[in-house]
Amino acid sequence: MSEARVSVRGLSKVFPRHSARRRKGISLEGAALLKHLLLQTLKPAARREVPVRGDARFLWALDEIDLDVPPGEVLGIIGRNGAGKSTLLKILARVLHPTSGRSTIRGRVASMLELGIGFAPELTVRQNLQVQGHLAGVPARRIAEAEDGILDFARLAEYRDVPLLDCPSGSSVQLGFAAMIGFGVEVVLADEVLAVGDTAFRHACEARVRAAADSGESVLFVSHDMAAIRRICTRVLWIDKGRIARIGPTDEVVDEYTNQLLAGRLLPPLTGEGLAASCALLDVRLLDDEREPVGALQLTEPGFLDCLVRLSRPDVSATVEIELWQGKHHVLSASSRPITARVPATYSAGVRIPADFLNEQQYQARFRVTPSAQQDGAPAAVPVEERLDFSAMNPNPGASVWNDWRWGRPGLISPRLTWTVENKGLE
Repeated sequence: MSEARVSVRGLSKVFPRHSARRRKGISLEGAALLKHLLLQTLKPAARREVPVRGDARFLWALDEIDLDVPPGEVLGIIGRNGAGKSTLLKILARVLHPTSGRSTIRGRVASMLELGIGFAPELTVRQNLQVQGHLAGVPARRIAEAEDGILDFARLAEYRDVPLLDCPSGSSVQLGFAAMIGFGVEVVLADEVLAVGDTAFRHACEARVRAAADSGESVLFVSHDMAAIRRICTRVLWIDKGRIARIGPTDEVVDEYTNQLLAGRLLPPLTGEGLAASCALLDVRLLDDEREPVGALQLTEPGFLDCLVRLSRPDVSATVEIELWQGKHHVLSASSRPITARVPATYSAGVRIPADFLNEQQYQARFRVTPSAQQDGAPAAVPVEERLDFSAMNPNPGASVWNDWRWGRPGLISPRLTWTVENKGLE
């Protein structure tokens, strides 16, 4: 077997938790946490202390990860929200430092860890491409040679000298992906970037990933799109609660992950009494109109804000509430009918977001599941909550409500409204 292109040994990352108890804007534990972090920062790296497992003040985002990725492998990384997938990529990209352990990458790295991040809107498409190439350590001559092919693939050749701010929504993501693959680096790190663009562009991206692997590049990417994972990955890493749950052949790992998710086995054993132990929010998801997981919603296509709810008792029902936020602005709320299980079961519950409704914005969906007993007089239960951050993008500007407008129009939403113009005959 060839020498590993990416090697990880004993990798752990620990974050301080935020306390809900506060005094004058600072949690009661905040002073202790701040003191701990300052002391750790001031100590030499070799003498830094790792928080003790079980300390409720800290979250183990990654816990003793060992991993080798050889040349030519496409490794898919899957798991629930908050499992540690993106944290792993950020450490490999040197955006975060590990608390303990080490990672080694042999060769140049191109990374795209969030949709559209790392680009300067005021610079032209060509200037942004040059900046990304230099950051990846690509020689100027190679950047110039690859420019036409990258811009053609990203569908941005005609926008070459246009500021990115004035290009169609999603251009930065398409440019970033095309650059990652087009520069010919040895390692590609990608987080949900295959979820953008229309169907034709997504399939073209998948073909480019397979071609990159055939040429010896190593690709690691996080995705919720299990269909894409099955199509292009040679192996899959499943992370759960910061640890490797399984790594192996794509279909076997994806099947086991999906089965255990639906069976409600990917959460800690339900604790508490009564209603508190009867309901679990297994996952929150962004789905396209075919109900397949995606990383971003397309403005001109409908989609779903969806969650998986596990009910373990036949005498308990649950109501799902979804709030949609754009920054500090509350866009809308929706509530489901009560869901009742006659036997332990997992339910998918969500709302359909129509086409031509959202704007070119970053949104946050807040899911809240509240269990309740079917008999009167039962005590109330604390709701289970989880959040999902996502982008709404416009890969098909010709069909968008903003077709005749400058890109990036303001507004929380952008529904396609019907105008009426009447001549009242006043002469």
